[in-house]
Amino acid sequence: MIKKFIISIILSSCLIFGDSYSASATPKTYPTVTVGIVAPVNIPAMTEIIDGFKQGLNAHYPGHIHYIVDNAQGDINIMRSSFQQLKARNVQLVVPIGTATAQMAASVNYTQPIVALAAEFKEKDRAKFKNKNITNILDEIDINKQIHFIHSAFPQLKHITLIYGTAPQVLPEANEAITAAKRYGITVQKLMVTTLPKLYTISQHINKNSQAIFILKDELIVSGINTLVKQAAKKQILLIASDDGSVQKGADFAVGVSERLIGIGGAKLATQVLIKGKSPRDIPVKIMQHYHVYVSPHYQHAVYAADVKTPIAQFTFAKLKKAAQKFNYSVETLAPSKH
Repeated sequence: MIKKFIISIILSSCLIFGDSYSASATPKTYPTVTVGIVAPVNIPAMTEIIDGFKQGLNAHYPGHIHYIVDNAQGDINIMRSSFQQLKARNVQLVVPIGTATAQMAASVNYTQPIVALAAEFKEKDRAKFKNKNITNILDEIDINKQIHFIHSAFPQLKHITLIYGTAPQVLPEANEAITAAKRYGITVQKLMVTTLPKLYTISQHINKNSQAIFILKDELIVSGINTLVKQAAKKQILLIASDDGSVQKGADFAVGVSERLIGIGGAKLATQVLIKGKSPRDIPVKIMQHYHVYVSPHYQHAVYAADVKTPIAQFTFAKLKKAAQKFNYSVETLAPSKH
């Protein structure tokens, strides 16, 4: 009788512990979430950011993710409509790309958490928003570092043409570039473009003594990069950009941050919202800091005869690479974009 009683206790204990183990071993299930991404224009840089974001979020969110990706086509009305549709569908996360897009999202999507990518506002700027339910990853490029690097690589560069748009965040950067260039004895010709159709006409006014065309992270100008690629080739001068997508479209080189890493970094912020349940207002703004030098194959492998006197011939890849080593910037050759 005692033996049967002991066996009964042992079996009961096994069942209890077994149930306990089974309960603890059951993985936590995460619901399917819908994430709405809105890009202002369709350019390679946007594609890289979106792909990086999806890659990062897919790797870390344990549940199924349904993505809605809209392209505003440079039209503010389309952009507003996209955010209103995301609001009506009550998506779990809104992901605008770019500063103006983030500002629009903040004005429309009050009840939905927002994680903005490549949006140029810091903590002090976010504090001024009426809608605090937003955080972002900032891809701000220090223009002074950019110009300093270019001057270090090519001290003989004395005349450049800065082509820029009229977006609110671009104008101060253009002025900053001019001030930085002056510090290094570089004269800047300013050419402002108000609409994309005017880019071709404006580009015809590049000074004859210009040694390079320089563009910022400027959605308007980058969307028309093919026009500047042709102008640079015609004049045989450098085309210097600030994003990897422009290099894939034909710019000679760029100094900036990785677009794909912007997306991956933004995904880390998104997981804090979707997995940990944090409010975006409690997630600090993330600033990208690691710089890269992106070069096109045609620039990297260009060879000029000793008697060639074209402006671009003196600005070789070897000099650029040497400067990158000095600044500890990684150098990456990018294949041309197929898009």
